[in-house]
Amino acid sequence: MLNRRFVAMGAVLSSLFLSPSHTEAQEASFAGKSLTILVGYSPGGIGYDTYGRLLGRFISKYLPGNPKVAVANRPGAGSMTLANYMYNVAPRDGTEIALVGRGIATDPLINGVASSAKFDATKFVWLGSMNNEVSGLYLQRGAPAKSLEDLLAGKRVEAGSTGAGGDQQVFSQALNVLLKMNLHIIPGYPGTNEILLGMTSGELDAIAGYSWSAAKIGNANEIKNGDIKVVLQLALAKHAELPDVPLVTELVRDEQGKQALELIMSRQAMGRPVLGPPGLQPQVSHALRKAVANSMLDPDFIAEANQIGLEISFVSGEEVQSLVERMYKLPTATIQAAQKAVAVVN
Repeated sequence: MLNRRFVAMGAVLSSLFLSPSHTEAQEASFAGKSLTILVGYSPGGIGYDTYGRLLGRFISKYLPGNPKVAVANRPGAGSMTLANYMYNVAPRDGTEIALVGRGIATDPLINGVASSAKFDATKFVWLGSMNNEVSGLYLQRGAPAKSLEDLLAGKRVEAGSTGAGGDQQVFSQALNVLLKMNLHIIPGYPGTNEILLGMTSGELDAIAGYSWSAAKIGNANEIKNGDIKVVLQLALAKHAELPDVPLVTELVRDEQGKQALELIMSRQAMGRPVLGPPGLQPQVSHALRKAVANSMLDPDFIAEANQIGLEISFVSGEEVQSLVERMYKLPTATIQAAQKAVAVVN
């Protein structure tokens, strides 16, 4: 299990991974090229788009040749559309990288044959994660369920989702199966912002899988006023700012269910993952990983992130790559239990 607070450790790991012994004999050059950072979600709000655009303002500084950088949004199916594009279509020269949903890596594992993934997650070049995350289950004021106790008692609520594979869909289904909640999942929303608008308009009651780091900034007033409230933490460890909000893993008593839930929640350890397509030349992969890592450690980057209110707890590309590979070596029984937990669509 990865520690949820990584800033100091990230600096140490980066210095190790970027030491001279790890450099390539021939350094890649991006001179005269353009780099596009694709974000698998719609623009706006405090979330993936904000993280991607912040990275876009710094990464060129640390790439050989200092290419021009553009950030573009390619939403769809909880960023699965973008992941499939990166694996099967994107150029293999490092000129396109992507910020995808944290659940993309494990989607083929936990959704099995139902997954719309057209990739082998272990073959992506994982460039790092800008943080590891704690998400929550949030209720809108006026929802039929007023509390976590109501939800655990089976009170039905309408919960928005971006679709199969996205955090909202996977977490909602897991809560229904493992905790016997009655979240009626409404899929098809382009992104979290649209789900939140649906809650505001009254067409939705809840969202499972909205990051606390985004909610506390983007919905600070609504949280303060009680218009929305977080009733359950969805992660492997509690957030320091939410000591009194229960953690989902504390509520599952069955040992196999607990292990399955830990697999499902392992995506939180790679909260804002950045990846490149398979087939990159080693020196290109090295240059991109180094540039992402150095961007995270840039004092101006950190200052701007703090000003915006973004949580940065960098996880290196090597760490993410290793985590993904470990998950694909888990026992079959654990994987099957996780698949069962998210297979029921109500």
